Amino acid sequence: MLNVALTGGIGAGKSTVAKQLAELGARVIDADALSREVVAPDTEGLAAVVSRFGPEVLTPEGALDRAKLAEIVFDSAPARAELEAIVHPRVRARAREITDSLPDDAIVVQDIPLLAETGQAPGFHLAIDVEAPRELRLERLAARGLDRADALRRIDAQASDADRREVCDVVLFNDHDVHELERRVALLWDERIKPFAENLQNERYEPRPEKLQLVETDPAWAHRFEHHAARLRRVMGPSAVRIDHVGSTAVPGLPAKDVVDIQVTVVSLHIVDAFAEALGDAGYFGKVAYDSPKPGHPDIEQWEKRFYGSADPGNIAHLHFRSIDAPGQRYALLFRDWLRADAQARAEYARVKGVLAAKFDSTREYTEAKEPWFDREGWPRANRWAEEHGWHAPLC
Repeated sequence: MLNVALTGGIGAGKSTVAKQLAELGARVIDADALSREVVAPDTEGLAAVVSRFGPEVLTPEGALDRAKLAEIVFDSAPARAELEAIVHPRVRARAREITDSLPDDAIVVQDIPLLAETGQAPGFHLAIDVEAPRELRLERLAARGLDRADALRRIDAQASDADRREVCDVVLFNDHDVHELERRVALLWDERIKPFAENLQNERYEPRPEKLQLVETDPAWAHRFEHHAARLRRVMGPSAVRIDHVGSTAVPGLPAKDVVDIQVTVVSLHIVDAFAEALGDAGYFGKVAYDSPKPGHPDIEQWEKRFYGSADPGNIAHLHFRSIDAPGQRYALLFRDWLRADAQARAEYARVKGVLAAKFDSTREYTEAKEPWFDREGWPRANRWAEEHGWHAPLC
């Protein structure tokens, strides 16, 4: 089951996107609707609200007077936090009940206005932000009958666009007409959401393209790493001793394949095997693998790891689970830090990559062709640099 979070500021067009995703086949769960459900008359949630804020928040009929409650909490951060502590856990529990009742091949979209504020994004396979220019949002809210001052207060009470972008994998810009937004949603559905769901169903990760293509440094690589790292921390907790961005995409200024390499350091590889099912639920699938032995460490068993990939076709990532005492764990961090620090070494490695990329069209052939350079140049020079500069692999 693919779990997608959908968020966006008031007036951005999130409801329009949710409606189209439902028409395309998603099962949409509306957090706002659930927040009303969990404080409906005769519910334990309503009783908790009344216990905290008093009977004056009830209508004569015994229902929640939302306008009155809004007056109390809107301009009081502590009061709003207390209300959220009552409502949010109940909404999440109800959303889980609905999700658990759906078939395994469902695509579930949870419409969560406060996704950034509540820190829920790492619990989803994919997080989507709907964004629109501030003035356009104000125009839309005016069309709903809100005066400008009230609309501004509501916008400013929510997370900023930057905050939402930080936690989301996809930003859907709603800065044209509804037809353009629908086109963008349909494209996202066809090219990312459906293939992602199919990968999950088949328990497979998205493979890197076999045709080689090196691209210039992309600032989004670091952002993509952080999203994977947050999901991995949620799954593994302290069992992941370290989670590091490694490989060429972790070195600013270095051309690379558009694949984010991540090293997860563990005390023992048996720990990874114990998390295999949980990692699969989170969208990561893998196998036993081995790094190429380097000079001084010829025993292939020392280079054992677990190699996993992400099922997300829009954020291809390779996960290298290595034990804390493995030479491959140290080398991944050393090689990255050496290239970050040594401009000449970085430029030379970029030239090597460029020469081999011109020679080979296949990613596999290109990768294999680089190995002699690592043995001859990368491994010994990186280790000399470590000795000269007192570099040691960080432990935590």
